[in-house]
Amino acid sequence: MKFTGRALPILLSLLSAASVSAPARADEPSPKYTEVLSALQAGKNVKLILDMSRCTTAEGGKPASATQAGLVINAFRVTVQNGISFANAHQTVDSSGHAVTEYIRHSLSREGKLTVRASKLVVGTTELVNQGEFICELPDGAKFIW
Repeated sequence: MKFTGRALPILLSLLSAASVSAPARADEPSPKYTEVLSALQAGKNVKLILDMSRCTTAEGGKPASATQAGLVINAFRVTVQNGISFANAHQTVDSSGHAVTEYIRHSLSREGKLTVRASKLVVGTTELVNQGEFICELPDGAKFIW
């Protein structure tokens, strides 16, 4: 196929624009991700407020429980694969009366979605029980404040 006249510059211009802009947009993090990361890196007191009724389960998209929760981010890790990750571990008593340690892991993806994974370890055992994985959209299911 041979391009001549006005068609060639137009074609080259379109190809050039597509090759420059497409990879840049794919690698750019969402504005919410950037705001949270900037606040953490500035040493601000960042808190997470969750409304699990507005989140979905990772496997089926069904609504999660009506639980609301909040935490202060004391430590965090940033990686290309997982985005901003932080966790909370606490001891409590589960509904059956067993002493347990609950582990709740959070990962804010570069796309701006928060994944919450909950597990528990019954005191005196070595079996970690998965309690679920949930996806929360910002700012409906998960909200960061500082």
